[in-house]
Amino acid sequence: MPTRFYLIEAAPTAWDDDGRLGGNVSLPLQAEGIDAVRRMVQGIADPIDSVYRPAPNEACEQAAKIVCQKFNLRARNSPDLQELNLGLWQGLTAEELRSRFPRVFQQWMEQPQNVTPPDGEPLDEAIGRIADGMDRIVRRNRDLRVALALRPMSLQICAGILRGEMAGDIAGHLHQREAMASIDV
Repeated sequence: MPTRFYLIEAAPTAWDDDGRLGGNVSLPLQAEGIDAVRRMVQGIADPIDSVYRPAPNEACEQAAKIVCQKFNLRARNSPDLQELNLGLWQGLTAEELRSRFPRVFQQWMEQPQNVTPPDGEPLDEAIGRIADGMDRIVRRNRDLRVALALRPMSLQICAGILRGEMAGDIAGHLHQREAMASIDV
């Protein structure tokens, strides 16, 4: 039996609703985010054996709690799964970023692996950090069902890692949104 991962997006927060770049800022889920996570979790037919979340991150903690309540589990912390640190860009809207730094914004959208936000984390380092955390989770949970409560970019990075993608391919879908993904390893 393969290990099955359920990647659950912990969104939206108030900054998501405002179109702001959240990065690794810890914000609570909006009411519609809580409802969306509940609906997703109700749709999971498999029994979940383990739940992981990055800590500290309030939205991920809330999403993990919903999963834990359904399956009578306790969430485990995995700080390596924390969202990409966007440094001084955190809190800016995409439009603010575009108007202040038009060339860098365009490159961030098309080739994010070539851009590091001021005081932020290079994408390659974030992918390496998350890959290390995922490696530990995969080894500890062979042949089990695992739920991960993640913010949007870390969800895309985890999905790429689990699918065996290279960093450039992961960067290509970094800005996509996916409420939930199920991936067998």
